[in-house]
Amino acid sequence: MSSVAIVGRFPPPLDGQAVVTRTLADLLDREHGGTLDVRRFNLSAPEGDQISDVSRGDRLKHYLGAGARLRTWASSLPAGPILWPSVSPSVMGHLRDVGTVLPALGREREVYAVVHRGDFHTQFEHPLTRWTAPGLIRRLAGVVFLSHGLAERCAQWIPPEKRIVVHNTIGPDVEVPPEAARAKSERSVSGRPVRVLFLSGMIPSKGYLVVLDAIAELQHRGVEVEATFAGRWLSAEDERAFWTRAHAPGAARAVRHLGGVSDRAEIQRLYLDADFFVLPTTYPIEAQPLTIIEALSAATPVIATRHASIPEMIEDGVSGRFAAPDANALADAVEASMEPNVWFALSRGARARYDAAFAPEAVRAQWMELLAHMRPASLHA
Repeated sequence: MSSVAIVGRFPPPLDGQAVVTRTLADLLDREHGGTLDVRRFNLSAPEGDQISDVSRGDRLKHYLGAGARLRTWASSLPAGPILWPSVSPSVMGHLRDVGTVLPALGREREVYAVVHRGDFHTQFEHPLTRWTAPGLIRRLAGVVFLSHGLAERCAQWIPPEKRIVVHNTIGPDVEVPPEAARAKSERSVSGRPVRVLFLSGMIPSKGYLVVLDAIAELQHRGVEVEATFAGRWLSAEDERAFWTRAHAPGAARAVRHLGGVSDRAEIQRLYLDADFFVLPTTYPIEAQPLTIIEALSAATPVIATRHASIPEMIEDGVSGRFAAPDANALADAVEASMEPNVWFALSRGARARYDAAFAPEAVRAQWMELLAHMRPASLHA
């Protein structure tokens, strides 16, 4: 039977890393529409819904014991490759990887790291990991990046035959059905406020303050706008600063903040209700934001910065627009896209971009092409 093993963090906790690992496993698993027998090893500590639910000491204890459990599990696997979506570029994560995970997997299996952060290249530059990172690469059969841009960041340390690009995708719990996306693209955007959505962790470098100031600028220009922010705060101080900023330029009456939203049906509804999804991110470890893929699925035009993988995710003027991380630039991009015929074209282009590059069928095909070229006979049985 054709098989593949996946070693990574699965929910809970329900964070981006765990979600993409579960999505990858389901995508390939014959029980969820794929064609392979997928074996899963969960590296997540028993943390509950959030990472903060367990102490750092308990988490360290869990990872120290994971090596023996992983070694036993790996020794029982049928022949086949191992996909490793939790490889880390951080100092502590890298030391865990080279000291625990890789030795437990043995040397006879093909292991493919799947990189979900935009700072993987930093381990080759950090004084504490620059000497061990090349050994990690020598051991791996390949490194899967989410975009060509992210792969290129590592070109001087990873040979081209080991640099592979496969996109992210999203699960059926948040994917918008084609008929719902089509209906959205045909709706009128005239005669009501423009609806703008920011959905992300409330991390300052994700750009939520830029969005807030852009809302105030649009109001100053006489544009009726409603802005919805959804995401968990990092601190109470950040939340207070947000509302202080909202009141200062007079944007508060057009703004609502929902907090963290974990209900997938509610997330889907937020994308469908929005006229634009905005993400003026400069987040240092940004890779390929799932939120942009979710927005494209909902036929929601994306306005975002040219950062990390984003220039390869949307097409300027076709499925969205690029804007500098600046309130005036963001307001200009929204205002330039409000005219009904322009918005209709962008909305249809957003869904077309999703179908072509990020839909589960498209990404499954990318993975199966990669897996077909791997050596283990189990994949060709």
